[in-house]
Amino acid sequence: MSKSVYSLVLSDEVVREVDLEAYRHGLSRSAMINQILAEAVSYVTPEKRMREIFSQVESLLTDGGIFQTLFQPSDSMMSLRSALAYKYNPNVRYSLELSPGSADEGELRVSLRSQSSSLILYLGQFFRLWDQIERSLLQPAPQTVIEDGRYARRIRLPKGSNGEQGAVLAAYIRAMDGAMKQFFRHLDEPRMAAGLVRESCESYLRSYPAV
Repeated sequence: MSKSVYSLVLSDEVVREVDLEAYRHGLSRSAMINQILAEAVSYVTPEKRMREIFSQVESLLTDGGIFQTLFQPSDSMMSLRSALAYKYNPNVRYSLELSPGSADEGELRVSLRSQSSSLILYLGQFFRLWDQIERSLLQPAPQTVIEDGRYARRIRLPKGSNGEQGAVLAAYIRAMDGAMKQFFRHLDEPRMAAGLVRESCESYLRSYPAV
């Protein structure tokens, strides 16, 4: 969404109240005025769409206790974590960032902090397997980067309401997290692990459009 500079004549009392409201919301004065005006004319800004999408994702994923929401650094980002059943139960971090001014595109990044070379190796194997399965099922293939036990994937949300977009994102993260846990549960049975990962990915795609 393009932005321009406008000159407005406002009363000092109004600006003072706007500044207080902006402080409470962690916004600048300009951002607060933009939000107030957008609500007054019933215009949904990209920033508001992002907040609504993230709120839906959080509601759907944190209800069962598997995921925990982490500190949100900005309106365009959200992060969650999920414990992985491997030795000391490390936390896998899912960071979702939507493109500023759009909210229809973004990137999902999955990672964990660990000094365990075996854990990083296994996690990299899972990411490559997941990526291979997606590429066999989706056209065009998703844009991904896999390195050092980290995974990044470009996402494109289907057109629809914010609730639908949030549900698609939540389902994708849940499917990937569930597949990852199955993979680690069957490290000694690689063929079974691969089959369960594929089943999770296919089940997601049968119920939701690809992101």
